[in-house]
Amino acid sequence: MSARLILVTLAVAIYAASAVDGSPTSSSSEETMEVIESLERQCLQRTGSSETFEKLVAGFTFAPMCFAGHLDLDGLISGFDELDDSNRVQYFDTYCPQLNQSLQCVNPLFDLLRKCWDGEELAIWDIMFNMVPEALNLICKDHGEIFFRLDRPEYSMCVTRFEDYAVECAGKISNSTETMHLSKLNEEQCYELREFRSCVAQKLDICKASGIIELADVFYKPLMKASSCAKYIDLEPNNPVDTNEIN
Repeated sequence: MSARLILVTLAVAIYAASAVDGSPTSSSSEETMEVIESLERQCLQRTGSSETFEKLVAGFTFAPMCFAGHLDLDGLISGFDELDDSNRVQYFDTYCPQLNQSLQCVNPLFDLLRKCWDGEELAIWDIMFNMVPEALNLICKDHGEIFFRLDRPEYSMCVTRFEDYAVECAGKISNSTETMHLSKLNEEQCYELREFRSCVAQKLDICKASGIIELADVFYKPLMKASSCAKYIDLEPNNPVDTNEIN
């Protein structure tokens, strides 16, 4: 499941960071350590040694330095806060190449993780990893047009309701669907995922943030195509916002 893959990645990152400063962190919970230990066992079982897991920890330790060498993170964040039509071209021309170059920092980590996984977990991980460049291209397209299609005053007012919207949409997914492997989802569970996606699209339309669902679909559609849901649901959903573009 994709959520578990993300958790594993974060867990190893936390473990590596903790190893660097030699002190425990508040995030180093018992659950996190269980995930790390599970990954370590998987690496050992599939590779026959602890070398791959040790390289993973070392890789996560080195990754921040690698990112720092390719990406001006402070400038990226501070510049985004001040972004407007007067500086968007310069901003995206500066930072989009940096973001794409920084992907090389995680390529070795994903190659190592692939050695420790197989089956569905590996297939889902590959889908998500391969979609990152596409997501970046969408974000950078036309110098960030996806952000500038937002009606900012209405969107800002709507942000305060995001938590309520998230709870409402998440309520459309049952516990059994959340814990099920994608390859084993039945028709009813696939409909739940479709309704969740539709709910999110509708809420984003209310917030005049229609472009955000395009970004979410970069991941949603390939994951659904790789799942059993390809047999049950339309994987090219029509957005309620398609005829209501924000100019």
